[in-house]
Amino acid sequence: MKVLKAICITGLGWLLAMPLTASAQQHEIGFWGGMGHSFGDINNSRKSIQFAEPAFGMFYRHNFNTRLAWYIGGAFGSTYGEDAISDDLFQQTRNLSYRTGLWEVASRMELNFFSLSRTKKNEWFSPFVFAGLALYHFNPQAYYDGQWIDLQPLGTEGQNAEELSGLDPYYRYQVAVPLGGGFKVALSKNFTFGVELNWHKLFTDYLDDVSSVYFDPALLAIQPNGDLAVALADRSAELSDIQPIGGGGRQRGDALHNDAYVYAGAFLSYSIVNLKCPMPGGGKKF
Repeated sequence: MKVLKAICITGLGWLLAMPLTASAQQHEIGFWGGMGHSFGDINNSRKSIQFAEPAFGMFYRHNFNTRLAWYIGGAFGSTYGEDAISDDLFQQTRNLSYRTGLWEVASRMELNFFSLSRTKKNEWFSPFVFAGLALYHFNPQAYYDGQWIDLQPLGTEGQNAEELSGLDPYYRYQVAVPLGGGFKVALSKNFTFGVELNWHKLFTDYLDDVSSVYFDPALLAIQPNGDLAVALADRSAELSDIQPIGGGGRQRGDALHNDAYVYAGAFLSYSIVNLKCPMPGGGKKF
């Protein structure tokens, strides 16, 4: 939090110090590609990085001046995880796994550390930071009996019996806060290349359908699709040398920490409009 406050204060100082005569507007469209990964109750070790999946998207960027820009874009990625690869004995015994696609629309503000210009040779490079809001959709699934099963409708932690579990079904449409940074390089008068790391702060702990404690299997069995819910809530029973651990009230996940996902990749954008908007004192194209 202190780091974020420092970034905000520094950024505000830069904005106040910017010359108000900068008068050009630049509009960019672009695409990006990279890798995506999630961090949660299942993917919580360094070894889980092996499950990073390809991600890609398109965006529009409006440059207010050489340092401040607004960005809106769409992205698609996916993430996968399994307890079996963990070094943690509890996770190995828990034996859960999942996959989910991630569809996202995000809007954010970007702040360049230095002036970035496509027409000035000494302003061709800048690190940048950003923050914004995103709407995303996820749908955790587990592979069982030869097919992928949607987990949210099953209420694996008792969400379909709210009066007994105290849990409501989680929404698969959620809001996130993208935070990150990278660098931009002006390749020519029209093209900009960049690299960025985009961390998403989430407000749900169910990206992987795991959060709190096991629900009583006997009560779970009488819910809609109860037999399937019981089978996928506690998969320790699939390990022949393990006594099932999914008794009601026993720990299943870590409800104190929400999940997160991150994208890392490179982008290329094309400037589609350069508009000179004269102001008193003259404006300079950037």
